[in-house]
Amino acid sequence: AAVEYVAGADSIADIALWPWGARFEWHGGDLNQYPSVARWYRSIAARPAVQKGYHVPVPQPEVPMP
Repeated sequence: AAVEYVAGADSIADIALWPWGARFEWHGGDLNQYPSVARWYRSIAARPAVQKGYHVPVPQPEVPMP
């Protein structure tokens, strides 16, 4: 909760971890139980590059949001 990004500053760690979070529904998880994780997830998901990359290699439904 004390930092904006996983490693304290924007890093490759955020990009590497975010796809695992994007599958929270598959795992039966509820990111809203973890407000800091949900905030982090939404901030990464809002990036235009993440929105674009989510649909590679094939188009997907919208990015899942907690």
